[in-house]
Amino acid sequence: MKRLIIALLIMIFAISCGDSKTADSSSDSSIKMETVSAGFVDKLKEEYKGKTLIVNFFASWCPPCRGETPDFIAAYEKYKDSNFVIVGISVDKKVKEAVKFVDEFKVTYPVYHGDSSLGSEMNISTITTSIIYKPDGKLFDITVGPLTAKELDIIAGSFK
Repeated sequence: MKRLIIALLIMIFAISCGDSKTADSSSDSSIKMETVSAGFVDKLKEEYKGKTLIVNFFASWCPPCRGETPDFIAAYEKYKDSNFVIVGISVDKKVKEAVKFVDEFKVTYPVYHGDSSLGSEMNISTITTSIIYKPDGKLFDITVGPLTAKELDIIAGSFK
């Protein structure tokens, strides 16, 4: 039964991811967002080697995601000159939904739109999910549910 539920959640996730490659820059937003796929997190780990990396999978319509975003922005701004990085990956069906979210919250950390292959590869079945990597690129933790400002401070200070 548990496997069936997980399989259904993965299928729902895969169906909910759109095929758009870039966002419309309609309205006042000039934000462009790249759609990324399987293998992207490995590229992030290599790019940010030597830094604690949080990869946060979110959606614009997710209340816990919306609730934690101000804390993510504050932590990113507080620690951006140290060895701590946050990268957001939207699982929204359409890129323009993610762009609107980034614009609404004035997100300052890098955000990408993930296609269904990335969600499947990372076994993302619930959002918000944050995957935390140590500076050596090894997995430290996977957190399902929102992270608080205090938890982000602890993570940022854990691997100095």
